Amino acid sequence: MPLPDAGALAQRALDLLTSLDGPPRTTCYVSYGMEPPTGPTVELLEAAGFDVLLPRVVGADLEWVESRGPRETSAMGIDEPMGPAVPLLPLRAMLIPALAVTTGGERLGKGGGFYDRVLASLPDGVPVIAMVGDHDVVASVPVEAHDRPVDAVITPTRTLWVRPR
Repeated sequence: MPLPDAGALAQRALDLLTSLDGPPRTTCYVSYGMEPPTGPTVELLEAAGFDVLLPRVVGADLEWVESRGPRETSAMGIDEPMGPAVPLLPLRAMLIPALAVTTGGERLGKGGGFYDRVLASLPDGVPVIAMVGDHDVVASVPVEAHDRPVDAVITPTRTLWVRPR
């Protein structure tokens, strides 16, 4: 499958985030492999005045670093930010990756559990938004007890609120 339109996905992310209340601070991720490209999303959000936090893998966990600044390629092949770690909260929303997501909000990740651990400690009221291609919205995905559904899904052509706001 071709990669989703990065510009359209970035505009959907900006439109959704500007419609929400909260501090002008969000997470995103640095895409790799067949994930929807997130470079344009980070650039558009920064240009709109958002502070964007990117994840960095430390052991079995993620820590968060401001997006502006140098990056280096990790052992996992991901360009990770090199700056100092900052607290995750407060946030307006979290933009997270998914291999697939359902219209009910069930999300299939890559299996490392990095985001599952973050989402387990996220307070209520911070929307979790999966960024995927249109073809990645599917009827079902495997779900385990620790999986937390996302609140919304954005694709290049649509925004789906899958859980009540």
